[in-house]
Amino acid sequence: MTKNYFLDPNKLSRQKRNIVLLYAITGIAALVVIFVIQRLSGNTEPAWLAIVAIPILLVLVAARSLHQRTELWEHYVLTLEDDVFIQNQPNYPETKIALSSITGTEMTKEGLYLKSKQGTRIFGIPVQLKDEEFSELSQIVKEYLAKKDLRSAVIDEIEIESDDVPPALESIDGVSAVVSEGEGIGEVPGDDLKE
Repeated sequence: MTKNYFLDPNKLSRQKRNIVLLYAITGIAALVVIFVIQRLSGNTEPAWLAIVAIPILLVLVAARSLHQRTELWEHYVLTLEDDVFIQNQPNYPETKIALSSITGTEMTKEGLYLKSKQGTRIFGIPVQLKDEEFSELSQIVKEYLAKKDLRSAVIDEIEIESDDVPPALESIDGVSAVVSEGEGIGEVPGDDLKE
């Protein structure tokens, strides 16, 4: 079974708003700092180069950041195919992780990170997916880990039980040092003394 998951287009506007706020607040703070430094140093002439250059640079960086975020939203694909997660996103190589190699999870505000023997946070399922799709993928991982834990518990129990059974001694010509279950039944201790 193959199913593709995409980032929620409704969440892109919030991401864009956060980028605009970040660079606008940074620009205003930088201009205030420049103004305060100019006044404290006794320089009465405004720093026109900084006053003009900082907003222009911040607008260019914000535009680039908005473009990258939009490109990510348009080209991001998370695929679940035959119990393997495949993640494709712009400017990054394709990333794959099999459900069988997942050892745990970590939930953060960015999404669900998958852990494996190679390390923690090796693969992320972003919270920017549609809410129902994010819940579906989280549930798939949770159920798989529960099955894996149950399977390993059963295997551990079988190993414990096999460790409790002593190894059978080999008999040579039908003679064994181990008393068979049938031996001694019907014999009452002390019966041989009556004769």
